[in-house]
Amino acid sequence: MNTKLLVIWAICSLVCGSVIAEAVTPSAGVGITIYNEDFAVVKERREMDFEKGVNKVKFTDVASAIDPTSVNFKCLSDPDAVKILEQNYEYDLVNTASLLKRYIDQEVSINVKGNGADRGDFLKGTLSAFIGNDLIVKDISGGMTVISRDSIERIRLAKMPDDLVTKPTLVWLAAAQDKGSKLCQVTYTTDSIGWQADYSAVLNQTEDKLDLTGWVTVTNNSGGSYRDATIKLIAGDVRRVQKPSPMPRRSYAKAMGAVMEADSGFAEKPFMEYHLYTLGRKSTINNNQVKQIELIDPAQNVPVKKLFVYEWQKKSDKVQIKLEFENKQEYGLGIALPKGKVRVFKKDPADGTLEFVGEDLIDHTAKKEKLSLYIGDAFDIVPEHRIKNAKQGRRTRSQTHEIELRNRKDQPVTVCVDEKFPAYVNWQVSSDIKYEKRDSTTARFEVTIPADSTKTFTYTVVQDW
Repeated sequence: MNTKLLVIWAICSLVCGSVIAEAVTPSAGVGITIYNEDFAVVKERREMDFEKGVNKVKFTDVASAIDPTSVNFKCLSDPDAVKILEQNYEYDLVNTASLLKRYIDQEVSINVKGNGADRGDFLKGTLSAFIGNDLIVKDISGGMTVISRDSIERIRLAKMPDDLVTKPTLVWLAAAQDKGSKLCQVTYTTDSIGWQADYSAVLNQTEDKLDLTGWVTVTNNSGGSYRDATIKLIAGDVRRVQKPSPMPRRSYAKAMGAVMEADSGFAEKPFMEYHLYTLGRKSTINNNQVKQIELIDPAQNVPVKKLFVYEWQKKSDKVQIKLEFENKQEYGLGIALPKGKVRVFKKDPADGTLEFVGEDLIDHTAKKEKLSLYIGDAFDIVPEHRIKNAKQGRRTRSQTHEIELRNRKDQPVTVCVDEKFPAYVNWQVSSDIKYEKRDSTTARFEVTIPADSTKTFTYTVVQDW
């Protein structure tokens, strides 16, 4: 190789190598992967100080709904430099009851409220008992005084007990090979945080196309906040062997608020047998907060087919309204759509406002698959089902059905009449109109009814098993 080229290649290798190394070097921060089954995996990196030898280390600000058995500790600076010998999860938080229970048989000072001209009283003595709403105090003279907490203005205690914490805390006994600051990563699972997908579909005036938007709604009641976090979402049916029992934890009195985030930046990709959605920017999820982030870019003018479906076995007096469309790239979709609720709207041409016309739940839907939304029942299409004849044998059954469809609309409609059969029977249908065998359990008649008119037809079903 030419010497000049060799030098250039070496320099490029060093520069590129440095860039790559810098890109993957971990730094302090928090990441959270949220599952749509009300739990999450938290990954937090912190600089932590150690003395050589055995250390007692407190890792604060963890979620109070943590599963302590899931905690994983790793020293990123030097994997062999720190070893965890023992772990405790401290969740008995400071409050009046926990403090007073720990001060039984210890000295307390109490200011009792006054009334009117009475300025109150001051009592100093030993707390003998704390029962319900009453404190029993033994004073210096040996007398016993029962004081209701409602009458107490102030209680003074010498110090806070060592076994109480102000926040849920992981306490480790850690052996360090040397003194210094090290970057460590703590990973754990927590309950009471989850996400769901919410979609909005807007039909056009002719009801043959729709615009679809998708949002992620994250609900965090885990007892922890995740500031400037890298957020990932997992969609799929992930199996958990056993859901941990919730730990007792403090109730935080904060109002839940919705936060709308702009420019979602979610990147979707397959991950094992699930789908992973990564937010391309950092964001904060506070405790007791509902956060909404845009999931997909709006898809416009997606072709949709509106169907009227009648299944007398489900609803003998109603015709269902269904919307069907395909999750294809050429329609602005073609990505894995997480399960969630789809709300459907249509614009009122009189004033241009959107009106709600129904909603349905969808399951996880892969690309190129069809979605079917049952959004309500038709008002002006009235069905009636009657069994005209029936014969029952030992292993056979014969029934003649009559379906009457009354169309009170001012335009013709086509109704799909579905006859359903159990999976274990053989069946045959005879009728004066054509039907389609959609699958082993469904025969479908497509019946067109002119405007403001009635159509009646019959069919006979023979089953054996």
